[in-house]
Amino acid sequence: MALFRLRDSLLSDHLRNNLKVVQLTCLLSRVGPFVTLLVEQTLTMTEDQTWDKLRHGFLTFNSMPPRVHVLSDDTEFDRVFLKHLRQEGFDVNYLPFTGDVKCFKWTIQHLADDLELGQSYAIIAFGEAATHLLSIAQKPLPHCIALIVYYPTALPSANHKYPVHLSLLCHLASNQPFGASSFKSYVYPDTYPGFAERDLEEYDRVAAGLSWGRTIGCLRKGLGVEVDLEGVVEEYSRCKFEDKDARGTMSMLSQVPYVNHVPTATGGIGRDDLDRFYRQVFLPGNPPSLKVRLLSRTIGVDKVVDEMMVSFRHTQVISWILPGVPPTNRSVQIPVVSIVSIRGGKLWHEQLYWDQASVLVQIGLLDPKLVPGDMKKQGLERLPVIGKEAAEKVLDEGSHPSNELISSWAEE
Repeated sequence: MALFRLRDSLLSDHLRNNLKVVQLTCLLSRVGPFVTLLVEQTLTMTEDQTWDKLRHGFLTFNSMPPRVHVLSDDTEFDRVFLKHLRQEGFDVNYLPFTGDVKCFKWTIQHLADDLELGQSYAIIAFGEAATHLLSIAQKPLPHCIALIVYYPTALPSANHKYPVHLSLLCHLASNQPFGASSFKSYVYPDTYPGFAERDLEEYDRVAAGLSWGRTIGCLRKGLGVEVDLEGVVEEYSRCKFEDKDARGTMSMLSQVPYVNHVPTATGGIGRDDLDRFYRQVFLPGNPPSLKVRLLSRTIGVDKVVDEMMVSFRHTQVISWILPGVPPTNRSVQIPVVSIVSIRGGKLWHEQLYWDQASVLVQIGLLDPKLVPGDMKKQGLERLPVIGKEAAEKVLDEGSHPSNELISSWAEE
């Protein structure tokens, strides 16, 4: 238990009435023990109003969004990157590096000056700004818990050790000839400095997405931020498959969503396309027999990967999986993998994968024994595809022997 006495100068005029000792107790989130405040005033406001005045006027214990400073060499920076950080719940501040190293160093060393009690911050830096930041951070920066640098122009010696409490992450382009470093770093193939910035020609969508996930993971770990990604996916799945609610489904999507069923290229880009897709195609097109069973789930920093077993009887046209195919009344069971990317608590991207050949075999549209003549002359006896056996082997690995399509396997 620690005691703090509020100075009269820190109290608002509204609280400056008759002097009286009032004891308030609050819990410091992720900081430690209870703190008792002795306020020499009579508090005439409600409890909520009192706490609001105190947290804005004197003490704030992680009540503000976690702060992230973004640094780069330009006066303006990729607005989408900054927007995505804010959507993740961070208080984002952009600071350009103008070339004045002395001024830049002073700014970095004073980033904690306006922090409230119990608050910390992180820095993301790009290019030359990242290089100078790595040098400045060789001495402890108070309340800084994470440094993330993108394609710095130089790296410190691998022998240098940074403060143990500091999470440090480095993203490098493949053309940067740096050796080993003393902190975690990743090299992105076939990229150039600038690959993470959408407003530059060097922007690389794949590398930017991969580095983004690692950046968010580092920030969340350092700042103690927890996000319920699984809850987002569960609600999204419930709206799609259980409630069959187009409005509810759309409410789970970001402002610029993208859904792609890879084998059939169905889905949509943007809210207008997807609203039409779910209302006119997906929801009314699923047969009553459709069942989705979750087999496994892998939760990452910004993605959830589901392994599912989807089964149905083909009693109607199902345009997202069998577009244009008349009903065959045949049963289908197929493993499906869903990869959902989440930003700001909303679904941003979803990719679904399954073996379309197995689906076609099960409904009778593809016969493994129908081999093209030129291939048959070369000794091919059947197409290398299977039907329901694929799903059965996922559910029970011993249901069918392995390697039956490899002719030489049985001969050995």
